[in-house]
Amino acid sequence: MEKRYVSIKEISRYTSLPVKSLYEMASQGIIPSIKLKKRVLFDLNDIDLMMESLKRDINKREKVVDKIIGDILRK
Repeated sequence: MEKRYVSIKEISRYTSLPVKSLYEMASQGIIPSIKLKKRVLFDLNDIDLMMESLKRDINKREKVVDKIIGDILRK
């Protein structure tokens, strides 16, 4: 059975994001987390959804930049 809830260190390795940044994102509610006593746990499904959302945002921005550059070059 695959582990669903993982530690911040595991999420850091999984996402290549620094632990400090992940703590900040969790405290701001950017990344959903569960705090049990002194441990902060993350649901891998939530992390995957967040990463997909970020990827979609980047793709949208790239398309906008490509359109702007194309418009400039056509002038």
